[in-house]
Amino acid sequence: MTLILPLTGNAPGLDPLLRALDTQTLVPRRLIISVETSLDPAYQRSLHSADACSFPIEIVIAGEATRCAQKCRNLIAALQRIDDRDEAIVLLDADISPPSWWLSALVTPLIDGSADLVNGYRWPTIATPTAGAHLVASIERAIAMLPRPGWLNVAWGGSLAMSPRALAALGPERILADTLSDDCTIGKHAGALGLRVLTRRALLVPTPTHGGLVSVWNFARRQYQICRIYVPSLWWLALGTLSTRLVGWGLLLAYIDRVEARLAIGALAAMAVTGCITQARVALRLGFPDAPVAHSVQCLLAALKPVVDLFHWTAVVAAFASGVVRWSHVTYRVSGPTDVTVRTRDPWI
Repeated sequence: MTLILPLTGNAPGLDPLLRALDTQTLVPRRLIISVETSLDPAYQRSLHSADACSFPIEIVIAGEATRCAQKCRNLIAALQRIDDRDEAIVLLDADISPPSWWLSALVTPLIDGSADLVNGYRWPTIATPTAGAHLVASIERAIAMLPRPGWLNVAWGGSLAMSPRALAALGPERILADTLSDDCTIGKHAGALGLRVLTRRALLVPTPTHGGLVSVWNFARRQYQICRIYVPSLWWLALGTLSTRLVGWGLLLAYIDRVEARLAIGALAAMAVTGCITQARVALRLGFPDAPVAHSVQCLLAALKPVVDLFHWTAVVAAFASGVVRWSHVTYRVSGPTDVTVRTRDPWI
């Protein structure tokens, strides 16, 4: 079993990730780290950490992407190293903090033959107690708790396992060579090929959140830009749901002098706080609970749901302009799902 990690920039989460991977109950055969060039700071970071695990770490230089996302170019280069000794292939992001049972839970359905692709979803944890970190956690946790209808063909590339048969059927050199989104593209083609995609709702992977309001808003906007390009039905669903909720909040606040409106606001706030408590119980059972202060802030944000919804809504609306997408140090011109061009490259951040 091989793990594949596309990496760029200073990669501050690399060392904690390697420590987490080294404590997995299921030991991988190797980890392939794929970087853009030897000038990428991630290359030196990877070299310095090459002996950090009990299993081998290989470093691949992918070269600069021109017609796809740099992450996709990195994945293609790494996936070309897969051979017949791999029973499973796992794609992961550098910002996750997987618990010791993560890898076993992810690949077991592949090994026992019950699925072709398996994925979970991120669970934001409060790494830095900023307003931005708390807001994105409040939004993402609610999304993580939603059901995943199979017809959506949506996968999360931050924690995604596939069988060799699925990899051969997908043909990553073909499907990733002209796309901005690795996970949306893989999910779409897996559905079209009739591959069995399993989303394990209990497979929530801790992902530390950092940054202020601007940085997390930019992150949310980029995610919704990708959603609008590759799964427009989800973007419209998010826009419609949030717009309806904000109109409802506005009507209730407009009639705040009426007892019925105050009762409705109180009931909705109580429901939101109850949902926050449910999320806390889920995190506790999975082994990564919030600190008491962080939990209190999350409950406060639940009670102030209109504020969170407004922040969320602005990111969704801003994603309507999806022709230019900035991701890490690269800016892309996107004219369609398979019409992607690298526009500019800035120094690594």
